[in-house]
Amino acid sequence: MVKHFLLAILILLHILYGYTIDIRSVAYSYFEDDIYSSFVNKFNKYSIENNLNITLTLNLFTPSNFSANTVDYGDLLETILKRKNRKYDIYFFEYMYNNRYGPYFIDLKEYLPKEHIDLYSTGFAPEIGTFENKLVSLPIIINYSVLYSNTKLLEKYNKPVPETWDELIDTSKYIMEKEKEIDPELISFNGLFDDSEMGTCSLFEYIYSCRDSIDSPFPSFNNDTVANAFKYLKDMKEKIASNEQFKESTLYTLEKLNDGKALFVKYWNITPNPVYKKSIIPGIKRGISGSTIGGESIGIGSDIGDKKINASIKILEYITSKEFRKNFTLETREYSTIPSLYDDDDICEVVDCEFMKSIQFVPRKFPPEYSYDEYSRKFRSYIYKFLYGDTPIREALNEFDYLNKFYSITISDTVGKYYAFILLFIVAIMIGSLVLPLKSDFRKYYRILYPDFWIFSIFGTFLMLGSCHVGFGSVTVIKCHLRVLFFSFGVSFNIVPYICMLSKSIHLKNKLWKKIKRNSYFILACVLLIDNLLYWLILMNPFTISKKMTKSGRNYERCRAVVGINVIAFYIIMIFESLIVITTLYLAYIKRNDEHLKNDLRFLIISLYTTLLSIILIVLMDIVNINDYVTKFILFEVFYTVLSTSNHFIFFVIRPIWLYNKKVDEDHEYMKAFRSSAIVVLNSSNQKTNSRASNSQYVKSSIINNHSNTNIQLNP
Repeated sequence: MVKHFLLAILILLHILYGYTIDIRSVAYSYFEDDIYSSFVNKFNKYSIENNLNITLTLNLFTPSNFSANTVDYGDLLETILKRKNRKYDIYFFEYMYNNRYGPYFIDLKEYLPKEHIDLYSTGFAPEIGTFENKLVSLPIIINYSVLYSNTKLLEKYNKPVPETWDELIDTSKYIMEKEKEIDPELISFNGLFDDSEMGTCSLFEYIYSCRDSIDSPFPSFNNDTVANAFKYLKDMKEKIASNEQFKESTLYTLEKLNDGKALFVKYWNITPNPVYKKSIIPGIKRGISGSTIGGESIGIGSDIGDKKINASIKILEYITSKEFRKNFTLETREYSTIPSLYDDDDICEVVDCEFMKSIQFVPRKFPPEYSYDEYSRKFRSYIYKFLYGDTPIREALNEFDYLNKFYSITISDTVGKYYAFILLFIVAIMIGSLVLPLKSDFRKYYRILYPDFWIFSIFGTFLMLGSCHVGFGSVTVIKCHLRVLFFSFGVSFNIVPYICMLSKSIHLKNKLWKKIKRNSYFILACVLLIDNLLYWLILMNPFTISKKMTKSGRNYERCRAVVGINVIAFYIIMIFESLIVITTLYLAYIKRNDEHLKNDLRFLIISLYTTLLSIILIVLMDIVNINDYVTKFILFEVFYTVLSTSNHFIFFVIRPIWLYNKKVDEDHEYMKAFRSSAIVVLNSSNQKTNSRASNSQYVKSSIINNHSNTNIQLNP
């Protein structure tokens, strides 16, 4: 206590009379007398002795000042990191959340000396501290599971400490049969497969203990090794324990470790009743074991400024140095986070180095897209359906396997087959419809557009159809960009020719309007130039693939624009293409009562409204949160199909057939509508318009009359 008081005075004097950098850290502990405070005190002493001018402070959350648990503490840290408010500089956290916090931490490899990084290059440190190929944290406290064997009973019945699960089962059956009358409170094996994080730890290390060989990696869940392992576990439970016993909580386990009323107990490394002897957890074969890694890591925030980052690096380098870790292990007998220390004679004098080296660690792995706590809960729930219920193991593993996969619709799927057939059928009809302009009876109904404009419009239709094809299969960045490319250029090529057509049918004396009428290709070129510029903005900050995690477990991937410019450019493209459609609708609205074009414009307006509605629905589907990948696929593909084909079928196919059946003489009507020498005969009210009216007033008047005019007279 006196030492702490003197240290506090030294720190205060140093702050008052010397410039210091204040580094703030945060941690969570179940106990008031925690290990983090000792880290802080030791560093501050070291800082003063070496004139570092750095002071480390700690905000420690404990059950007495923070009513929530470690899960809520994890949520709190993520909220702080996301806000980038620089409240803390150094973070102490459970290593399972490394992927969760990794995006907000610096890459330690860019700051720490190579020789320091090399201390942690072996063992589990790279595996639990790496995020997207960056080393974002280092371990500082490590917990591990062991098997506690009741030596009193083993010696009584001349049984060895079990090294395999078979030996544990046989010994349990033998001794429990002998002791059932002597000590009815005795249990064989606690299991610790409860509905908490300890249950997840027990499952992971049990699976790892059942791998094929000591060099085998953690097996994938949906294979024979794991299925057989869980069948064996259920058989073990039924032979030597019960559902209730395996489900008992940590408190029950601690009670048994204290009172000695258990033959075998699996738990974290602690100091139990002297009757127990520690050993590595048994395996399916001799020499194979598994122990879940528990413990804490340290990371540094990336948004705290260079000065604080450099100061924080000095702190982290001190706490994770070989000298500090050695002294820490000597003082506490805790597992060393630097594996090479178990070759140190000083360490091996106080610690069983061979035992420490024999521990076969297994981290709790999970997809980085998942919240660890949610993933852990689902993992337990699926496995327990088999272990404590009647669900077949293959079914339980398949359900869990859904969590680790990302689904998409392919042509081999039922939905994919049906939609591919429909799409091919639509394409076949569209290709077949291209013969209509070649037939003499229908040729005159296609003179509303120049042949080259028809080609542009049809080309745009097939471009938009490309958006439907890229929906099949797994999502890639290329497909994301192709869909935007096909959409933007497809709509422009498809719709702009109608703007050119309608502009030629509206006769104004405005000079700009006359230039527009004479330069139809210029209109199309300008629109395509804008499309190009917007698309290049997107290419500058490419799409990313977002992982959509669903409650059903049928996860899927989707395109996501994450950078500001990319997001803005994407929505500008959607707005720009919508404006093209709206502009065409406006021009069609102006001429809707023209008796020479009204038959065509009815069909054009219907197709344009359909196109605009499709664009709106596509944007909404991109915004709305859809959990089912099949529903998302169907909705997107239907809207893109309607967008792509509506104009072609309504205006290119249905319109000519309808006009043919009505026996409309389109040749005569088009000549009247588009003859360049045509003049608009204004109604009587417009004839009284003041000849000195401004040009802009005349343009407005002409547009109104173009809208209402039903009688066009041609010069002889």
